[in-house]
Amino acid sequence: MSYHLLAYFAIFLPVVILIYQITPQKFRWMILLAADYVFFWMISGKLILYLLFATIMTHYIGLWLETAAQAGGSAKQVTKRKRKVLAFGILVNLTILIILKYFNFFGENLSALSNMLSLGWEYKKIDFMVPIGISYYTLQTISYMTDVYRGTIPAEKNIVKIALYLSFFPQIMEGPISRFSETAEALWSGKRIEFENIKFGYQRIVYGLLKKIVIADRVAPVVIEVFKHYDTYDGSIVLFGAVCFTIQLYMEFSGCMDIIMGSGQIFGVTLPENFRQPFFAKDASDFWHRWHITLGTWFKDYIFYPVSLAKPVKNFAKKVKNRFGRGVSKFVAPFAALFCVWSCNGLWHGPHWTYIFYGMYYFALIFLENILEEPVTKLTAKLKINREGKGYRIFRLIKLLVIVNLGEMFFRAETVGTGFAMLGRILTNFHITELGDHIYSLGMDYYDAAVALIGILIVLVVDILHEKNIQIRKAISGWALPARWVFWYAAIFIVIIFGAYGAGYTVVDMIYAGY
Repeated sequence: MSYHLLAYFAIFLPVVILIYQITPQKFRWMILLAADYVFFWMISGKLILYLLFATIMTHYIGLWLETAAQAGGSAKQVTKRKRKVLAFGILVNLTILIILKYFNFFGENLSALSNMLSLGWEYKKIDFMVPIGISYYTLQTISYMTDVYRGTIPAEKNIVKIALYLSFFPQIMEGPISRFSETAEALWSGKRIEFENIKFGYQRIVYGLLKKIVIADRVAPVVIEVFKHYDTYDGSIVLFGAVCFTIQLYMEFSGCMDIIMGSGQIFGVTLPENFRQPFFAKDASDFWHRWHITLGTWFKDYIFYPVSLAKPVKNFAKKVKNRFGRGVSKFVAPFAALFCVWSCNGLWHGPHWTYIFYGMYYFALIFLENILEEPVTKLTAKLKINREGKGYRIFRLIKLLVIVNLGEMFFRAETVGTGFAMLGRILTNFHITELGDHIYSLGMDYYDAAVALIGILIVLVVDILHEKNIQIRKAISGWALPARWVFWYAAIFIVIIFGAYGAGYTVVDMIYAGY
């Protein structure tokens, strides 16, 4: 059951809301937990056992960490005990994720290496069944255990709270990746659902559906066609396909986040935002502060900082400083930390070399930005270039669009080699007239193109208003009642009438639900 399907927002969600609301407050957590596990079971069946194991393991590791802290001894001894417990907990949860999701990838690549070296070893693929959301809830288990280890939060005695935190049905499939301190109490409290929550929640769901089924699913056929047959198309069409994928990914992922955030809001649960107008970013680094925000902050808090502050990194930085000076040594910690972050980011998305390349692509770009920031600042000041001026902002936007679309092209490509082949066609076989001649034969006719374009313009206007910190739903709530009803009913009918579903359209699965 996907979040954008009628079965979710028109049947499952309303039924849960109704049962939750008529249940006494002290028992509402039971309804929410039952809904969580029913939702998970409907998608992954018996694989729910992995979620149950992760919940039990996370709960008892938290208690064990607290016991280790209270066992006495010197501060050094306590830290050592806690570190062992944390390492064990993380290792167990990560091992399950790695075996289910990455074992075949490593096995097949070792087999390929064996063939290259004529060693005669061949790997036989194992068909693992992977539970939905494992990449998301595993990161949440690690953040909980690490926060208990650091003393940021106390160990939770009630395993139900941890179960609710790890399995909340609106976020189990695509995130956002929340922290225990952000959502646990709201999930447990069982507060009454207010009309305002339902109103604002469903308003955001409608906006998410607009992005997903009106825009993203409408450009999806173009993406499928161009990426499948790129070698038969002109470079202009290949570029158009790459741009369409960026549009599809943004509209779908952010749209699903809107549905998820709206669902959480109905139950009084404020989930962390995952998008903040990413195409208004200044550079690649800023882009990732606005795109998939919770994944980025997770990597920052649990990988970037620990690696930056690790003794081996500090010691190596000192050696570099003694030999090459501070001008070089100051980049040692960022280099090591960024490399680890983006290696993990690439692998987190899936067991494919394209994702690893994608991670290394942004590692190189962001590290290069760090190195060049000071020289560029000095150069622009010397040339008296206003970095906040209109011309420079346009240059910055064009640069960002090139960076993002190129990265997403490799992200979507079948292989890294395919990505380079597509880039080659763009650079060496580009004729814009070819795009004009074939644009409506790629799986999207004039009607589809017009609807998609209008939808994109609507989202652009909304993003501009959000960037200016204008809260649109609150502003609309101040309108006269008839105007509000007309606006929201019009929005609903736009989704119903112009959604890319039914005869002539193929259901498009959510991209990030596969991670």
